[in-house]
Amino acid sequence: MKSLLSGLKVILILIWSGYTFNTTAQNTDKLPRSIPEIEGVASFGIIDFLNAIDTGRQEIHSFMFLRHGKVIAEGWWDPYGPDYKHLLYSASKTFTATGIGLAVSENRLKLSDKVISFFPYSLPDTVGEQMKELTVENLLTMSVGQDPPAMLAGNDEDWITAFLKDEPVHKPGTVFKYNNMATFMLSAIVQQVTGQTLFDYMKPRIFTPLSIRGMDWDKNSQGINLGLMGLRLRTEDLAKFGQLLMQSGKWNNKQLIPAEWVKEATSFKIESRDPSTKTPKDKDDWAQGYCYQMWRGRNNSVRLDGMAGQFVILFPDKDAIVVLTANAKNTQEELNLVHNYLIPAIKSNKAIQSDPVSYSNLQKKQSGLSLKPQLSGRSESGFEKKISGKEFMIGDNDYQIQSVYFGFSDNECSFAMKRNNQISMIKAGQGSWKTVNSKLNSLLAPPRGSPSKSVDASYSVPLVSVKVASAYSWTDSGTLEITARFVEESLGSQTIECRFSEMNGSVTVTIGPKSAPALMRSPGRMQPVTPLRGVLVNIE
Repeated sequence: MKSLLSGLKVILILIWSGYTFNTTAQNTDKLPRSIPEIEGVASFGIIDFLNAIDTGRQEIHSFMFLRHGKVIAEGWWDPYGPDYKHLLYSASKTFTATGIGLAVSENRLKLSDKVISFFPYSLPDTVGEQMKELTVENLLTMSVGQDPPAMLAGNDEDWITAFLKDEPVHKPGTVFKYNNMATFMLSAIVQQVTGQTLFDYMKPRIFTPLSIRGMDWDKNSQGINLGLMGLRLRTEDLAKFGQLLMQSGKWNNKQLIPAEWVKEATSFKIESRDPSTKTPKDKDDWAQGYCYQMWRGRNNSVRLDGMAGQFVILFPDKDAIVVLTANAKNTQEELNLVHNYLIPAIKSNKAIQSDPVSYSNLQKKQSGLSLKPQLSGRSESGFEKKISGKEFMIGDNDYQIQSVYFGFSDNECSFAMKRNNQISMIKAGQGSWKTVNSKLNSLLAPPRGSPSKSVDASYSVPLVSVKVASAYSWTDSGTLEITARFVEESLGSQTIECRFSEMNGSVTVTIGPKSAPALMRSPGRMQPVTPLRGVLVNIE
């Protein structure tokens, strides 16, 4: 009788949450969903994980927890959401390595091939003896031997030539040294042997079969996908790719990646411990070894790893995957949350006793995740009526802004600026996020223009709109503060202060950044720090 009642409770929870069993599994755009307890995981353990994030120091943007190929928990911290892409930074590298694996399987190259053999038109005047011996596999394992590693070249340079000029000081294959340009060279090799960009080569082989759409990948000035970074995907896209690796490269009964490549790519290849670190090896997820553009980790894990905590972590022993996107200051602490809470929540390979109360609490917790705007102060100011809908003419400035506008209504602030006689606008909620599409990719700095990138479209995209979430408050009677998150363009937030004053019938405004600009998606520009000054006259 108890088991019957317990089962009925689970059914009621399913009905209450709108849950439906996905029997078609990987034949749809979405991964199948399940309940933690059905997959042997305790819901209360996942709640503990979320509570630890609330009380911790790490800013998490999204998470997804898979067990036995099914999503058992997921959440996005507002203003981030399931339909928004996220910067992957170096988690892009694993996709680049996969492109190499596919090209190897098609007999387009071998891992033992010498790197210089692919680029006869980009060879420098002299090629060092160590560089002559550098192989594709050395690039994959970050054992190039350059110390310090080659730096990203300038836009006007041939990136390939710049890399090949930089003679390794160690014999290739002997010393691990993280090297971003090594991954770029892998992307360039794929393009050289296939005649397609890495993006175009992988799209029909990986992205389309996984029903991954709307992605894009930055290129350099030579038209080569960066490889080392610049790929933007949604959280569930990352989970699909992780599940593909967990399934040894098979999807819907089709072998997308050779199983032998997945086995090799995820296995230990070279020691990666930094001798200068003080963290004990058994506590350090970067000291467990490096694979092919992936890291080994504690609990026999392997992961895609991007700056500031973009992770896809595979736990083969547990048949579990954890996906995290973040703007974490301490990524080891972020990984500790997974090891300390989510892994212990896995209780069995089979279903465990249902826990409708905990599952219901988990659903509520997941649906209420939010990054609260860091704003405080009063809800309104006497300046609102005086300046709403009016134009402030701005003096000469580094931002190339001609004028700015403010508008207030229904707990919403519109902030617009004119640049080159073109007006761009964002909308901010009063102490809460308001998300709109905008031409802006920064609150003040001039747009970077349309960056060179591969996009998931069969037509030209002259200007991609940017999703920006903003909030505002009056910090005192004359200071308006606006905070914005360009959710698909940068990891952190930007905040500007608009200080108003009135004298002799004229209102003046001074506008400047309160916080440093957020990280850009590719080599970007810092905002100027000189404040804007503008005047609104004859306000009567």
